[in-house]
Amino acid sequence: MKKLNRLFLAITSLLSSVVLTAQEVSPVDFMRMNPYQMEANPATDLPYESVMSLVIGNIGLNVQNTTLRYDNLFDFDAQGRPISVDLRKVANSLKEKNFIGVDAHVDLFTLFRRLNKGLLTINYGVKAQADAAYNDGLFKLLGYGNAAFVGEGNPARVNMNLNATLFQELAVGYQWNVGDRLSLGGRAKLMFGVGNVNTQRLDVNLFTDPDSYALRLVEDIAVRSSMPRVVTLEDGVIGGNGGFGMGDLFRNPGFGVDFGAEYRFDDHFSAVAAVRDLGFFRWSGNNIEMNGHVHDAGQFYDDGDFLFNGMDVDQLQLIVSDESYRERFLDTLKQYFKVDFEPGDRYTTFLNTNLLLRGSYDLDAYNRFSAQLQGRFYGSGFRPAFTLAYNGNFYKKLDVCATYTMMPGSYDNIGLGIAGRLFKTCNIYLTTNNVMGLFKPLNSSATNVQLGIVFVLRPEDNDHEYE
Repeated sequence: MKKLNRLFLAITSLLSSVVLTAQEVSPVDFMRMNPYQMEANPATDLPYESVMSLVIGNIGLNVQNTTLRYDNLFDFDAQGRPISVDLRKVANSLKEKNFIGVDAHVDLFTLFRRLNKGLLTINYGVKAQADAAYNDGLFKLLGYGNAAFVGEGNPARVNMNLNATLFQELAVGYQWNVGDRLSLGGRAKLMFGVGNVNTQRLDVNLFTDPDSYALRLVEDIAVRSSMPRVVTLEDGVIGGNGGFGMGDLFRNPGFGVDFGAEYRFDDHFSAVAAVRDLGFFRWSGNNIEMNGHVHDAGQFYDDGDFLFNGMDVDQLQLIVSDESYRERFLDTLKQYFKVDFEPGDRYTTFLNTNLLLRGSYDLDAYNRFSAQLQGRFYGSGFRPAFTLAYNGNFYKKLDVCATYTMMPGSYDNIGLGIAGRLFKTCNIYLTTNNVMGLFKPLNSSATNVQLGIVFVLRPEDNDHEYE
């Protein structure tokens, strides 16, 4: 049973850490020579007749970590090596609400082709999205003990909200230049979920009686998941001896849309409004529910709660002196907190929808300044971001972008992007939204890296170059 529980936790951790939120603010969003700027603004008019990429066209990793820091987790010696874990320092550094989000994606195929007054776009890729919101209760309890939580109105509270998804995405879109001033764009996305872990409830409260110091633990955990068939459930026991086939890649359908509009007031000013990732998944393959609540395993069970109000002297002596009794006691104690696994019903999860408003000023054909307000809806709440950006094009071969982004709990995000054009047919780019975060990723609140190679097809037909 221990091995099988560890297997389930390992799978959950994999989905949570590979991550598997859709993309955050990236310098790519503002780079006019980069075709993948259309991810943020599907209405933008690219300066190309046709482009294509395979496998390495667009690879991205984004991490947000509002408060948990490596430097706050350990005490260090004179050489800077960690020597001990300092849970009190961790607890003091956390806020009441904390957030971690991770996003990874790779586009396997992209083709954009100009048709009359617009651009047809086709894209296929693999994405992983996850976000977790958690409070500081567990670290405060471990660091300060239950003596810091005495009284009915002062429990130690531990709660978390997690959603992690791994999926494929096929997107087909069209960008249309309605006139000289207005452009519209949209994408329809057909998605297939490979796996999902989603918390409905994860709440644990520990109450300490102010007179007797008796401990009462109230537990309410409900986690639903959809797994490939390699993960099996038999008689309430999780195993990993099932088979994995191609059908596991297409068992959980989803649908989403992106749409946007861009309006050019004159040769200098323009505005963009866009919505991205409006959609859902329908999870119906190999669904498993995990429920945790206090079980009746004996003397410490009290009306659905775990109540520890002390032990008599004889029992305490046996625990200290009798190894056999101690093992039986610990095995019984585990039964109070046993986790139940059972087949789950179909369920629906929604994409982390993103809203975007942007204003731009073109100093000339080569230099653009932008201000953007973006917000994304997560299961744990709404997270806004404000970005100032500069994009410059030099010699028709070099595209440079600098950004500054402010997000809740993260105000030091200076980004940089650079792209080079080789032989008029190949764009190579590398960007990050936090240059300093690359050097200390474990102590950074936000880190984004995006890179790729895009090929320009039929350059002789390209009459949309910057002049």
